Amino acid sequence: MKFKCISFLLLCGLIFNGSQRSFKLKSKYKHLKLIADWVFLSMETTTYNEEKDKDIVMQSDGTVETLSFHRSGSMSYFFMSNGKEEKGRGIWMVKDEKIKIMALEDTIQATYSIDNGILTLITSENETEDFYGYTSIVKYKKK
Repeated sequence: MKFKCISFLLLCGLIFNGSQRSFKLKSKYKHLKLIADWVFLSMETTTYNEEKDKDIVMQSDGTVETLSFHRSGSMSYFFMSNGKEEKGRGIWMVKDEKIKIMALEDTIQATYSIDNGILTLITSENETEDFYGYTSIVKYKKK
């Protein structure tokens, strides 16, 4: 009888505590959140030279860019800046928090995150004998 009473109290405690917490299940396929149309918001590039230059491009500066990731692994893009227009197709792959985008002759490898409908892509290159290192943070809003 005592065992049943303790078991009942333990069960009630678990149920009560469990209802007070919000359990969030993380999807095994979180990269599926990428499948959408994304509109350029901003890009901040830091170049690691003697002065550590920072360059910021905002959507309102006349730059229009849209990325579309498709379930098939293909992607399309549209870019317009200073009257220059470019559009095309490519492919994308995800492994963990990394995304690889291949379009035309370009390959972009970046870390990505999606938070509150904002896609953030971060690319970095270390300094070489010929080039300074840099980090670029590009943000897109879900269309």
